[in-house]
Amino acid sequence: MSETNFKPRRGRPTAAQTAAIEKTILTTAKDMFLEQGYDAVAMEVIAAKAGVAKGTLYSRYPSKEVLFEAIVKFCVNEWSDQASEADAKLNGPLLDVLKYHARTIARSQLNPEIQAFQRLLMQNAERFPEIALIMHDVGYLYIVDVIVQSIELAAQESGEIYKNPRRVAEHIVAVIFGWYLQESSYRNITLFEIEKFAEEAVELLFAAKDKW
Repeated sequence: MSETNFKPRRGRPTAAQTAAIEKTILTTAKDMFLEQGYDAVAMEVIAAKAGVAKGTLYSRYPSKEVLFEAIVKFCVNEWSDQASEADAKLNGPLLDVLKYHARTIARSQLNPEIQAFQRLLMQNAERFPEIALIMHDVGYLYIVDVIVQSIELAAQESGEIYKNPRRVAEHIVAVIFGWYLQESSYRNITLFEIEKFAEEAVELLFAAKDKW
C-alpha cells in the first residue's frame, strides 16, 4: 500500500493539505482497485480507508468512473515524469527519437503497476466498458500523441511531408504492445529482449518512410 502524507486536521485545509488529500485519495483508491478489482471497491470504503469524509470524496469525484479516470491520469503523469528523466535523448535524427520512444514503451510493459492496470482492463473491459475507454483515452492516446508530436516536429525541421503521422505512431505502439502480449502469455520477457524488438520494429517501419 502506498504511503501518503495526509493527516486529517480541523479547519479549512491549506493548499498543501488539499494536495495531500488528493494524493491520499488517489493512491488509496488505486491500490484498492488494483488489489481487489474495480467492481469490488465501494466509494464509501475508499473514503474510510483514505481517512476522508464521504462528502469530501464525492465533492471531488462524483462517481467511481470519475475517480478511476483521475487515478489513470495521476499514474500516467507519474510514469511520464519517470520517463522524461532521459528526455535529452530526444534531440537528434527522427530514427533515434522514435527508437527512444519505442524503448520507453517497451520498458513500460515491464512496470508492475502498468501490468496491474492491464490485467484490470482485461478482466473488466466487457463488464465495465468505461474502464477500457478511460485507459484508451488517457493512456493509449497519450502515448500516441507524444510520438505524433515528435514526427511533426521532425517534419517541420526537415521540410519533409508525412501524410499520416498518427497512423505511424499507432503502428509503433500496436506492434510493441501486441508482441509483448503474445510472448508474455507463455514466458518471461527480459528488458533486453523487448527493447531490442522495439528498436527493430521502428527500423522496419522507418525503412518504409517514403510511404508515410
